[in-house]
Amino acid sequence: MWPSAFSIFKGQSCPSGTSCELPHCLFAHNQSIAPTSSTESTRREKLSNSSPPAKRLRLDGDATSAPTNKVIDPPIFTGLRTSKSISKPTSAPSKQGNVSALGPAQPALDVESDHRLPQTAIKPVSPPPTKASIEAKPQPEQEVSLFPRKLQNEPMPLAARLVRLKMLHDYMTPFNNKLLAAKNPATKALYFSANQLRKLAVDEEAQIAIEHGVMYDNVIKQRIHAYKKMTQEEWVKTRREAVAKERGEVPKKPLPKKLETGMTLKEEVTFLSTMLAPEASLEAHGFVTKKPTDGEVEECKQTQMITDFWEVCDRCGTRFQAFPERREKDGALTTGGKCRYHWGKKMWPKREKGKDPEPAKYSCCNEAVGSEGCTESDTHVYKFTDVKRMSLVMPFIETPENDRVEPQTAVCFDCEMGYTTQGFELLRLTVISWPSHRPLIDVLVRPLGFILDLNTQWSGVSMDQFLNAKPYDPANPKPKRTDLRIVESPYVARELFLDHVSPTTPVLGHALENDLNVIRLIHPTIVDTAILYPTKSGLPYRHSLKTLAKQWLDIDIQQGGASGHDSYEDAKTTGELVRSKVGHRWSKLKDEGWTIQEDGVYPPLPVGLPPPSVPAAPSMIPPPKTANINDGTPTKRKLETFEHDDVEEPLSTNDGPATKRLLVFEEGDPE
Repeated sequence: MWPSAFSIFKGQSCPSGTSCELPHCLFAHNQSIAPTSSTESTRREKLSNSSPPAKRLRLDGDATSAPTNKVIDPPIFTGLRTSKSISKPTSAPSKQGNVSALGPAQPALDVESDHRLPQTAIKPVSPPPTKASIEAKPQPEQEVSLFPRKLQNEPMPLAARLVRLKMLHDYMTPFNNKLLAAKNPATKALYFSANQLRKLAVDEEAQIAIEHGVMYDNVIKQRIHAYKKMTQEEWVKTRREAVAKERGEVPKKPLPKKLETGMTLKEEVTFLSTMLAPEASLEAHGFVTKKPTDGEVEECKQTQMITDFWEVCDRCGTRFQAFPERREKDGALTTGGKCRYHWGKKMWPKREKGKDPEPAKYSCCNEAVGSEGCTESDTHVYKFTDVKRMSLVMPFIETPENDRVEPQTAVCFDCEMGYTTQGFELLRLTVISWPSHRPLIDVLVRPLGFILDLNTQWSGVSMDQFLNAKPYDPANPKPKRTDLRIVESPYVARELFLDHVSPTTPVLGHALENDLNVIRLIHPTIVDTAILYPTKSGLPYRHSLKTLAKQWLDIDIQQGGASGHDSYEDAKTTGELVRSKVGHRWSKLKDEGWTIQEDGVYPPLPVGLPPPSVPAAPSMIPPPKTANINDGTPTKRKLETFEHDDVEEPLSTNDGPATKRLLVFEEGDPE
């Protein structure tokens, strides 16, 4: 039977029960329904005890009137929240605590997590482990024979591959057998059984065959030769690295090679004077060399008021409003809602002949340029590079004289920045001495505006680190990288920096125009690695600090991933890059005979003795004849002519020599 869904008796059970054979029965089947009388009485009882039904609301106005369209305000952003790992404080925060952590006069943060754990996850007693997890047994090893694996594209015949595989296994066996005699238990644990060693050889041979293809024969021979020359210590090191990689452990960074320049530290600082960037180069790279006038700053202020704080998002290009102070009606910091963007750079694939060019893609998600963003943020952000507008937030100053700074000193300098309602502001300041790399300053900085995004992926400053930082203690200025202190404003951070520099102190860094602009400082003595190591294409293209460190120092930096950069690591790497350039230039100048003295670098002296002194050469112009005035007043000279000189006829040169006019001196005239 098939019960009908449109029956007035569907609430009553069928009298025939399970023996009903009607295809369209009017009654319900397989339902335990109470008698009709009790159900009806229960319903009536509920209706009697309940309140009367609510009346429908009457609409105001005539039914023919057109409905009014209510304007819906766009979504706004009122501030950041802490991560859910921060617990709610038991006592009230102090005045210097979290009140101003995210900006001036910022209200207290909502530290209570929005994502609560389910009740089953916080039981006082955990459920007992399952039987399967207790009785889990390791699976037996699969027997591996010493024979090459069958590949889809064979680089060589199997017989030739087998010969090379056996040679590879034969060179591995002595190293593995010596591990049994090791006294260190950790080294002895690296021993492979016969089956594991065969698997290692087969895997390595197959990997070479897959990756190198036609070059398989050369590569496998080079690998066999490497095992032939390998020592037992190198074998142990290789095995430890392989075991750590299988366990997912991060390999330890190898210690960088000590850089030698052939000079003392004092001579390196003296030689640094030959590598200072000229003013024209500084202006071309975006350095601020002159302060804007008060009139220009005031004009910029009026322009900003006219635009009503409308900005363009630095990530997705959306127009939105950013209020330096909270908007009065709702406390908003920004408008426009969430921001979806690509954090990676644009990549242009290489063009191949005979093929259409492929579209540019983003390095973050490998999606085409113009696609929807792969990352979402709570708010839009912005920054600006106009000097007048930067002066409106915090005025520029020139480096003042400082008698406390010792001569023959230099510093490396790096900053980390984040987005606030005032643009792109300073969050961390790091200064170290050069070339000794001794830390001088390493502090967090409370910005002038309300924080929109700490930019942790690049700045390395996390929310927990920023909120929990202790105030800076001038009595104990020695920096600790594990316990960064925080200063109250960029003005204080700039004063700390000026305590270690003077106008003649070389300041080293990479793309220093960004760091100097964020602390609003004009400094004349600059050594920038972006200028020392230019690209072949020239400006506006530049090498990244990560690329220069790998190319010239053979070290890997900025490997923190989502944890961001470390300003101390960047500053130290910049200093080593400058030392590398100093060493290369000095080696060339030293061969040419240049010398380093306390006050500078001097070229070589000329070879041999100076030429002997000789009399001055006579003048090429004869001296003019002058009248002799010793015998009295000279008589005048007269002009006399030959005969017929009074006839006005042209001189004839055909019949003989031309008639000449002679200057005849009278008697007594000097010759």
